[in-house]
Amino acid sequence: MRKNLFISLALISLVFSASSCELHEDEDHHYTIYFVNRWDKSVFIWYNIDWYWYDNPYEKYAIYYAEEPLHETERCPKILPGEIDSELMQHRDYYEYELQDEDSVVISVFDAEQPDKKDSECLLVRYHLSKNDLQKVSFHVCYPPTEAMKDFYMKPSYEEVIKQK
Repeated sequence: MRKNLFISLALISLVFSASSCELHEDEDHHYTIYFVNRWDKSVFIWYNIDWYWYDNPYEKYAIYYAEEPLHETERCPKILPGEIDSELMQHRDYYEYELQDEDSVVISVFDAEQPDKKDSECLLVRYHLSKNDLQKVSFHVCYPPTEAMKDFYMKPSYEEVIKQK
């Protein structure tokens, strides 16, 4: 009897502790990165956290780049012109806690209106964003990049991206 009571209390405690761990955003705590498509065409975005700052994710994440024509998936959603995605880049914890000095969030943006081209042929830009970069733009990343993003690490460079739009 005592054992059953102990197990019941342990389960109740577990349920209450799990329900109290819900994340809430404020100015110092963000678990979502918002992606804003300011371009006049649809884009696909692909995102990952780069714990070691690889310059070329095609080398590190080769399995994600199939070099086949892109199509919309849960992992690579299509963002329409003027739309804001607030779901893809939701993290299990606050980015402020997860990202350390050399870590970055890698966001690749692809032209979604070129269905017959390989992913590397329709890459518009790849952002490598540090925790400080994300804080500067209040966790709102845009394509094309805003003036506030001009000093962020991206390939092609900010000037090249602005010219191509």
